[in-house]
Amino acid sequence: MAFSLLFILVLFIDLRQVICQKMKTMIVETEQGQIEGYLASVKTYYEFCGIRYAVTKSRFTAPEEPPQHKGVFKAEDRLVFCPQFQAQDIFAKASENEDCLILNVYVPIWLNSPLVPVMVFLHGGDFGVGSSSPTFYGPKFIMPQEVIVVTVNYRLNAFGFLNLGTKEAPGNAGLKDIRAALRWVQKNIRNFGGNDRLVTVVGQGSGGMAAVYLTLSKSCRGLFHRIISSSGTLFSAKSFDPFPLATASQVAKALGLNSVDPEKLTALYMNVSINKLEEAISHQMNAKSTFLPSVEQFLDDEPFLTDTPLNLMLTKNFYPVPALFGINSVEGVITVLDYYTFTSQTNRLLNGDYSVLDQRNLKVPASLIGQYRGDLMKIYFPNVDTEQAATGSLIQFNTDFLFLGPMTFLMEIYKNNSNVGVFHYIFEHKGKRNLGTLLTGTSGLPSTTNLDDMFYVFDIEKPALYMDKDDATIVAFMVGLWTTFAKRGHPTPDVPEEDIWLPYPKIIKISIPDAGYTRPLNEYGASLWRDAFDAFGREIN
Repeated sequence: MAFSLLFILVLFIDLRQVICQKMKTMIVETEQGQIEGYLASVKTYYEFCGIRYAVTKSRFTAPEEPPQHKGVFKAEDRLVFCPQFQAQDIFAKASENEDCLILNVYVPIWLNSPLVPVMVFLHGGDFGVGSSSPTFYGPKFIMPQEVIVVTVNYRLNAFGFLNLGTKEAPGNAGLKDIRAALRWVQKNIRNFGGNDRLVTVVGQGSGGMAAVYLTLSKSCRGLFHRIISSSGTLFSAKSFDPFPLATASQVAKALGLNSVDPEKLTALYMNVSINKLEEAISHQMNAKSTFLPSVEQFLDDEPFLTDTPLNLMLTKNFYPVPALFGINSVEGVITVLDYYTFTSQTNRLLNGDYSVLDQRNLKVPASLIGQYRGDLMKIYFPNVDTEQAATGSLIQFNTDFLFLGPMTFLMEIYKNNSNVGVFHYIFEHKGKRNLGTLLTGTSGLPSTTNLDDMFYVFDIEKPALYMDKDDATIVAFMVGLWTTFAKRGHPTPDVPEEDIWLPYPKIIKISIPDAGYTRPLNEYGASLWRDAFDAFGREIN
């Protein structure tokens, strides 16, 4: 089955580069008024960029529907960022623009079907930075497949996830933004040629986490019909904040307020300038993931998350849809790009400070913390006497505890508590479009890392990524995989029974020439995280 499935999927998609003589603009009617899109430079699709799908009525609360506009709105703003700090991340850009709730719609010029599937993409960035801009996530590889692509901006860091348990800051504003974007899609996408009954939410990293979070909220039921999550999982230290008030208080100290009083904190956050708030966040450890989704204590008119993800899934009080989960072989390599945090952790390990191994989603009793840290040191850091040794060991620890362990558990609990199809792939192709590998300078290693699969589906303008013959095959495969899943809820087209992609726990390895079913990654590392989560997970205890 192995390589034959890859070959079938590559043949199944249509790789023709069609250049049609089309009008340079396209006007579509929406509930807010007419919107004009423009023929992209490759002349294979129209792009409608910077469409306002919602507006904020207050910094940290759910958004409202956008107002109507007069005349024709020219959808040509290709570079919109929500407030964020300038991190060491090519997708980050310092911004103070609170009027940032926009989405981009991409429509193939050769639509032959009356209504085609819709793929809504949520960018990554640890819930702290990033943008939906086509300069980062260009759709040109996907457009031949007769699907419509929508990419979404949503509020980030404190603006998206401050939770003080108050009316002014109830929490999860960023997830409520995504909910609003999906409602806009339901109301308007038919006018672009999209099928509002066939919407797939796709996400990378924290965007993939957000896609899963949508299945946990009753308020999102019916707004989408499948999810694809690349490197995005629940249950990790970067996906959920069990004590959001403590997080807000910690950042407030950098702004001159030492308090856990929700009213005092509300007054501070409502009035602090954007640049001062972003600067305070940027000085935190793991700055991009300082503010995260959390359980809402103050329930507004339409709360998003009313219990922990674990409780919602175990009690089957969630709304699962068919899901495709992807992971790279050593995801933790990407953590070296957070230079301040990673260097600090490495130095502390070399100086015998093992508290660096503590995770915000684990609460180890004081009587056991020394033993627990010692056990982790014996397993992951048996000979940490050089910076190089500490770096390699920390990468493996981050891989297991931030990505692999939580992802494995998520797939198990998602599958065991639903009756929908769950599929899983491991991306192991090493090529010229492996952006995570390029950014981390690890081209000489056989492993892949976070972001390595993403740009075999999307195109990025800067840095420009090239491809050889094998890369082109993988592009065809990945695009075929994602779009077929979006159309069918299953990752394979009509093929002989022996070539059907079986659901999880079967796993497909994506590589050349040995694509096919494979074993799970590092089962020992995943079990170490699972043992720690079972014993000390804040969601459990």
